[in-house]
Amino acid sequence: MMSQVPDEEDGISMLPPKTVSIAVVVIFIGGIILSLLAGQGYIPVDPAMTFGLSMMAIVVLVCCSATMMVSHYSQRMPEYSEMEARFEEAKSRFDNEEYEPALEIFKGLAGPRMNHKRALYYGARCYEELGDWENMKVFCKAYLKLKPKDKEVWEMLNRAHKKLFEYEEAEEAFERASKL
Repeated sequence: MMSQVPDEEDGISMLPPKTVSIAVVVIFIGGIILSLLAGQGYIPVDPAMTFGLSMMAIVVLVCCSATMMVSHYSQRMPEYSEMEARFEEAKSRFDNEEYEPALEIFKGLAGPRMNHKRALYYGARCYEELGDWENMKVFCKAYLKLKPKDKEVWEMLNRAHKKLFEYEEAEEAFERASKL
């Protein structure tokens, strides 16, 4: 069974791009095979018509999928706008050295998947200011999964490991930072 990406707001399900790509390839190859078989006389249909219909099916599938994706992402723009406003509030609190309230917002923005780079970065900096080295490590590592070539965050991770007396890990983070 095909998995679908649900759109909670209007109940419409959107096919994932990978599924659409696979379907396009299958339809294209199937159209070529049917056209070749028709051209050799194995099936009694016009080869050009078979190929044309398969191309038309591909165009319809791609266009409908693209339209649904654009609609889905445009509906989420207010959510991104709200997230940006929350980030600006948290950044302002961070700049005013209100680390605990800023951290709560950054944690919310980072979410359970820990995939908001800026929130992870500033969350790690809040944890550093609060002296919570374990959580600082967690946020630094999550950030480095998204952006592994950030020298400053490798240096932050080095500091966290040192504070926790994890000298081998600190040395590894230091070496990674020095290579950048």
